[in-house]
Amino acid sequence: MKKTIIAMALACLPLAAAADTTLYGQIKSSISASQVKIKSTDGMAKSAAATRINDNTSRIGVKGSETLGGDTKLIWQLEQRVSVLGDRQGWGTRDSFIGLQGKFGTLRAGNLNNILHEMDGFNPWMGTPSAAELGLSAYRGGSRSISVRYESPKFAGIHADLQYAPRDNQNPTDRYTHEKAGRDQYTAGLTYTRPNHYAKLAYTLRKNRVGSEDGQVARLETAYHADKVFLGLGLSYSRANENANTYLGYFTDGFNRYNHHDITADSRKNEAVESFDAALTAGYNSGNFRPRISYAHGRAAKGMHSGKTLVDKFDQLIVGGDYRLSKRTSLRGQLAYLRVGGNTLLYTDAANRTHKGKIEQTAASLGLHHRF
Repeated sequence: MKKTIIAMALACLPLAAAADTTLYGQIKSSISASQVKIKSTDGMAKSAAATRINDNTSRIGVKGSETLGGDTKLIWQLEQRVSVLGDRQGWGTRDSFIGLQGKFGTLRAGNLNNILHEMDGFNPWMGTPSAAELGLSAYRGGSRSISVRYESPKFAGIHADLQYAPRDNQNPTDRYTHEKAGRDQYTAGLTYTRPNHYAKLAYTLRKNRVGSEDGQVARLETAYHADKVFLGLGLSYSRANENANTYLGYFTDGFNRYNHHDITADSRKNEAVESFDAALTAGYNSGNFRPRISYAHGRAAKGMHSGKTLVDKFDQLIVGGDYRLSKRTSLRGQLAYLRVGGNTLLYTDAANRTHKGKIEQTAASLGLHHRF
């Protein structure tokens, strides 16, 4: 039986070579320690110091192409999330598609990232726990959905990106009745590239994102990356992309209990919010060592209809870096601090009185990153 399997695998090798097929992936894992504190005039709730082993988006994929004639190629990819923790399964769970590429640009259909999901060049960190990466600034509005995506050819270093996720893929159980509100998603972007610099501008609209409110996110990302110096900046504006409970949950890392209340389930925070944040990363390459520092700041998230501050402004600082053990393997460590201001609505009590406070999260992590 083993000889048969080996023979079949060897027989497939010439076919794989002829089809221009590539196996690729990465393994990323870290060990982290973190703690969350929720404070108000009522007192303080402090989580235990959580120590855990994490998988930081390990993946494996296979991709290929075939020349169809002239400069037109068929392109395809199947990529899936895997985990060193053994808690992932399924095929095509990440960017997976089939499409065409030529002088007209690139057209793909499948389970695809939108351009906002790919705008994280200023976020070099391993992202567990939540304070340990610039998740709010880097991934707001980012998504992966069953969609069609077109990327234009480059003109003077600029190319356009258009993507549409159809209603009946977003609402699969309602495709023949249309009794539910449609959740179509539209995304557009522009990318400008030069040898040591790039800039990306993107906008996404999600129909009926929070109740009947259409979610909107606009983001600008730009970076300068010379041999030794790196400077990256991200700006993000969000409107009705989430309600205040969901937004507050980004900061708590799952520790949501305060005075016997779940602070991410308060009815007064079901209102859609508007927010703006910015993040800056600076780094220097010195041989195999690449130190980095990031700072992010977000304005207070206000209810779109009430105008009230529901989640106060936040500040985040991450310090760390990479040490390259080889061309494909890096050791990565970081220390992080995240603070949300004291004007944050935590909960409403039985007497309908509101209680406000602040949230602090600290984290440290050390991990390995290997590409193949």
